Amino acid sequence: MNASTAAAAGETKAIKAYSYLRFSTPEQAQGDSYRRQTALAAKYAAEHGLELDNELRLSDEGVSAFSGANAIGGRLGDFLKAVEFGDVPRGSYLLIEQFDRLSRQGSWRASHQLSGLCLAGIRIVTLTDGKVYSAETMDADPMAFIWAVLVATRANEESEAKSRRIKEAWRTK
Repeated sequence: MNASTAAAAGETKAIKAYSYLRFSTPEQAQGDSYRRQTALAAKYAAEHGLELDNELRLSDEGVSAFSGANAIGGRLGDFLKAVEFGDVPRGSYLLIEQFDRLSRQGSWRASHQLSGLCLAGIRIVTLTDGKVYSAETMDADPMAFIWAVLVATRANEESEAKSRRIKEAWRTK
């Protein structure tokens, strides 16, 4: 049930959406990443009748998703704990620009994170393509899960390649 359906059924409590912003390097703060991700989340929430939460500041600026630092000690980790403790209600949405904002770890770890959130009742939306990942969508369309694993694999491979190039450049110096 989306927010519009809930409103039509006479429910008054808006469904919450939480925007998670992340970029890997502090230098990216000088670019358009923050504005772009914030604008996409606000637009999606408005178009789908969701209440965009402003209490949980979910922004990992310059925090790696390749090492998993965002999920361990970053703001994503805080969100995961809030979900676990029930502070983020089932049926809430997590808005991310692309799946690789959530994780750039290997496909197994990334799929575990995705599955855990979906099983906890969180709907994950990738804003660039409008895909909604939830327990229901995964059950109805197993290809959605396979797609997410493929995207996670590609993101991890890109990060592995960047890491190798950086290490090689430092060895050369």
